[in-house]
Amino acid sequence: MPDQDVYQKWIPVIARSLAYLCVQVGELKEKGLAEKATFLEAAGVDRKDVAAMLGSTYGSITEILSKAKREKKGDKKKNAKRKKR
Repeated sequence: MPDQDVYQKWIPVIARSLAYLCVQVGELKEKGLAEKATFLEAAGVDRKDVAAMLGSTYGSITEILSKAKREKKGDKKKNAKRKKR
């Protein structure tokens, strides 16, 4: 097996493992599911894998991320209204 094939096979495994460690041991350990899921997705982990890593379901993670996004958007609107005053 050429080195290129080995790297293509193992790099994603190593990346997922490091992302998991960051969530379970690092600064995100005390954060909620939304923050953890957002981090893992930003790290390139598929949503179904994010759900498995966090002990949840795909649908639940999708809803949590959607809600967090809506709340963030709502916060931006509130801040914009405050600046206008």
